[in-house]
Amino acid sequence: MASSWDELTLAFSRTSMFPFFDIAHYLVSVMALKRQPGAAAEARKNPLSSWFTAMLHCFGGGILSCVLLAEPPLRFLANNTNILLASSIWYIIFFCPYDLVSQGYSFLPVQLLAAGMKEVTRTWKIVGGVTHANSYYKNGWIVMIAIGWARGAGGSIITNFEQLAKGSWKPQGDEWLKMSYDSPVASKTLQDLPLPHTQFALTSSLIILSLFTALYS
Repeated sequence: MASSWDELTLAFSRTSMFPFFDIAHYLVSVMALKRQPGAAAEARKNPLSSWFTAMLHCFGGGILSCVLLAEPPLRFLANNTNILLASSIWYIIFFCPYDLVSQGYSFLPVQLLAAGMKEVTRTWKIVGGVTHANSYYKNGWIVMIAIGWARGAGGSIITNFEQLAKGSWKPQGDEWLKMSYDSPVASKTLQDLPLPHTQFALTSSLIILSLFTALYS
């Protein structure tokens, strides 16, 4: 007989990420962008560039996973509802009168709630990436790990290319040289996920992920 905890986790797993968890993901991502030096001034000087950067922060993981699987990189941008929702979050964060959204977000309980909901979204993205990769490469656990990690932490990698294109890239901020919070968290999440339908033992993959996490934590 299933325990109450198992029933709770099963019910939670069926909870839709839209719109509340997606809003939290977009809110944390765009607020991280706004806190970068000169981001607020750039938004008023060149709104289109700021909007494009915000979309990379919000959907970068999906774009990177599409590139790795040789799929159209803009496939994730085909969801008009998510694009409109993320764009609305970007607009109210950068252009809200008296900066009310940023002031409300500055309260620690709000940040903790939004960050927790974003991590739930990250877990779902990683699971989706692993499942999607398995549909292409049966038993290809290395590919599953790579795509799952890309879905969970790819936004930080994609924004490096955006900074390079704008001429604002700096070596000390490179995600490969100095990884941000997203990459180790995505790696640790992958350690706890069983890879579906694989015939190989997971010991090797867990060792790789453990070494990766130890290096960049």
